[in-house]
Amino acid sequence: MRRSYPATIAGSFGFGMLDFDGLKDQIKGKVFELGFQKFDESMDTIFEKLNEIVNSVFENRVESASRVIAEAIALYENLLEQQEKAHNETLEQREAEKMWIYQKRQELEQVQKGLEVILSKCTIV
Repeated sequence: MRRSYPATIAGSFGFGMLDFDGLKDQIKGKVFELGFQKFDESMDTIFEKLNEIVNSVFENRVESASRVIAEAIALYENLLEQQEKAHNETLEQREAEKMWIYQKRQELEQVQKGLEVILSKCTIV
């Protein structure tokens, strides 16, 4: 079996050494094109996943912050209620003390009037 000279050269150097009308460049171009297409498709998927993760983390942070804020508001409302109660109790206590003082004053005025009556009787005699 006798081979032709160009076929022998092609066989010994490998088929890739010969370029038939830019076939090699066309194949490279197609490989790059498919590679970029797959890369572009994977970027969309990666972007979607990344977007989902960021949204999930953001929503979790917002929910956590909202929960902490709600707890802080409830705490402050409770403190305000306690302050209002203490203030009202203080006002009630002050009013009660005023009433007690007023009653004691009236009692002392009655005692004073009684003493004046007794003294006036003593000086007449």
